[in-house]
Amino acid sequence: MQQLSGLDTVFLNLETNAVPMHIGSLAILDPATAGPDFGFESVRRLIERRLHLLPMFRRRLMTTPLGLDQPYWIEDPDFDIEMHVRHRALPRPGTLKQLNDLVCDVMSIRLDRSMPLWKVYYVEGLEGGKVALVSKIHHACIDGVSGAELFSTLLDVTPQPRDVPPPEAPWIPDELPPPLKLSYITAKNFLARPGKVYQLARRTIPLVLEVRREAMARRQASRRANLVDADTNRKPSVMAPRMRFNTTITARRSYAAGSLSLKDIKLVKNAFGVSLNDVVMGICAEALRNYLLAGKELPAKPLIAAVPMSVRADGERGGNRVTMLRASLATDIADPVERLQALSARMVGVKRTMKAIPASLMLDWAHTPPPAVMAQAARLYENFSIQDLVNPPFNLLISNVPGPRVPLYLDGAKVEAHYPISIPYHGLACNITVFSYQDRLDVGITAHRGTVPDVEVIMEGMAAALAQLKHRAQQQLRRTG
Repeated sequence: MQQLSGLDTVFLNLETNAVPMHIGSLAILDPATAGPDFGFESVRRLIERRLHLLPMFRRRLMTTPLGLDQPYWIEDPDFDIEMHVRHRALPRPGTLKQLNDLVCDVMSIRLDRSMPLWKVYYVEGLEGGKVALVSKIHHACIDGVSGAELFSTLLDVTPQPRDVPPPEAPWIPDELPPPLKLSYITAKNFLARPGKVYQLARRTIPLVLEVRREAMARRQASRRANLVDADTNRKPSVMAPRMRFNTTITARRSYAAGSLSLKDIKLVKNAFGVSLNDVVMGICAEALRNYLLAGKELPAKPLIAAVPMSVRADGERGGNRVTMLRASLATDIADPVERLQALSARMVGVKRTMKAIPASLMLDWAHTPPPAVMAQAARLYENFSIQDLVNPPFNLLISNVPGPRVPLYLDGAKVEAHYPISIPYHGLACNITVFSYQDRLDVGITAHRGTVPDVEVIMEGMAAALAQLKHRAQQQLRRTG
C-alpha cells in the first residue's frame, strides 16, 4: 500500500467527465520485422510477462474516509489483464483520419477507478498492413518522462524480444486495512495539515519576496543600461490575453500527429544560439500565430504557454515530478527569427526565477488541500464556467518529452513513430506535446473538438514553420561562414 503524492492526487481531483485526466501515446508498428506469430495475443502475452517490471499496472486506488487525505495505491486482488489490453480494427481503407478518430473516441472516455488506471488498444486494419498501439494511463500514475520510461520497458532495441528474468517473488495482492485503522491514519494526517501549511508559508514567503526584489532590481538595471526593449522593462502581466482556446470544453476531442526533423531543428538551434526547446517553442509560436491570423483572432499581446518542466531526480520512477513554467511565445513579433530570439531571452529569465524557488516547495504545497476540497473546487470551476469569466494565466500547454535515439521494437514489430496524446482542460483547449524518437520529433496535438476542430492545420503550420526557420538558419550560416 503506497500513498499518492499531493501532485498525483491533484490530477485525480481535476478529473471530470468533460476532462478525463489520462495521457497516452499512438505508436505505429510495422509487423514486417516481427515473426509469424505476431499479433494481438502475442502482444498481450508480452505485456503480461513484463508486469512485474511495471508495478503501477496492477495497482488500483483506495480512497480515504470522506476524502480527507491522499488516497492509496493498493495491489488489485481482482486484476485481469484482459480488461486492460483490448483489440480494435479500423474499417477499410484504414486511413490516418480514421485512426485519429479512434484515438479521439478512446481518449474521451474516463478510466474506471475500480481497476488499475490504464488501457492499451491493439489496432489492426491500417493502410500498408501497419498496426497501431493506442495507450492511455492516468496522469496520477505518471508524468511525461516516467511515461516514456514505462513505455520503453515494454520495448526492445532489437527485433528479438529480450529475455526478462521472472520476478524474485510471486505477486501478492494487498489486503484492505481495517476501516478503523484507515480512519485513524486519515484523521491524524488531516489534523496535521494546519501545522504543515504554517511551516510551508514560513519557508515560501521569504523566497517569494527575494525573487520579487531581484526581478525589480534587474528591470531597473536594464532601464539604466538600455539593454532590453520596452516590453521586457514592463512589469510582466499576471494573465494571458483571452483568445479562443480559453473556454469551457467537453469530452469531445480532436487530434493530429506529425513528425519534425531533429537535424533541421538542431541546425536552427546552432545558427541562432538558442536551445532545442526554444526552437520547438518558436515553431509552435509561428504555427499558432499564422493559425490565429487566418481567422483574424490573434491577440495584440503575446500568447502565454504553460510549459511542464521535469524535476525528477536520477533514479526516481513513476508518479509526477514536474513544475510549470510560464513562457511567452512572443507572438506579437512578426519576424520568426526575432521572435525566436525574444522568447529564448524571456525563457532565461523564467528559468532563473524558477531556480530561486525550490521545486520541492511547490510540490509540497500540492499536498496541503484535502482531496475532497480540491475535487469539489474542480467541479465548481467547471459548473460555473469560471474560465469564461476571468483572463487565463495561460493560453495553451506545450510540452517537450525526451525519448530514445535508437529504433525500438514491440514483440519484434518496429516502432515507426510514437506520437504523444495529452490533455486539454477548461481554459486550455489545446495541448501540443513533442516526443523525441530516433532522428525526429514526433508531435501530437490534442484539443477540444468544439474549439479547435482543425488541429491538422496547426500541425501543417508547424512543419511550414520549421522549413522557414531552416531557410533563415542556412542564410545566417552562409553569412557567418
